Amino acid sequence: MMQKMQYCLAALIISVCLVIPAVSFAEGDTALHFGLSTIFGAAGESIVHYNTKTTTAERIVYGTLLGSLPGLGKEILDSTRSDNHFGGKDMAANVAGAFVGSVLANLVNNRIQVSIDAEQKKVAFAINYEF
Repeated sequence: MMQKMQYCLAALIISVCLVIPAVSFAEGDTALHFGLSTIFGAAGESIVHYNTKTTTAERIVYGTLLGSLPGLGKEILDSTRSDNHFGGKDMAANVAGAFVGSVLANLVNNRIQVSIDAEQKKVAFAINYEF
């Protein structure tokens, strides 16, 4: 049952990844904010995933927060310029993208097992992904 929920959630997130940028494309750089924040959210979740002992929900929240920071910084910088402003739609796209990236990274990171076996003059590295 839990596995079916994960697959449904992944399908929903992938659908959102495809629909939101397509709809937002006509409104300027909102799709770019979403796409870049997806990458930052995935990176943030991965950092938290492998460096802390937190729950899945906490990793996704922290990954979303970390993934939203670059977009927040850009919007604050934009607001200091006389010819620009803080874009609420762009910030919403940043948060949505960071959330999607965090969830996708969490689904992948929960299934990857990395092991390093270092002996004298010999290093073995293995990655195992379970379906």
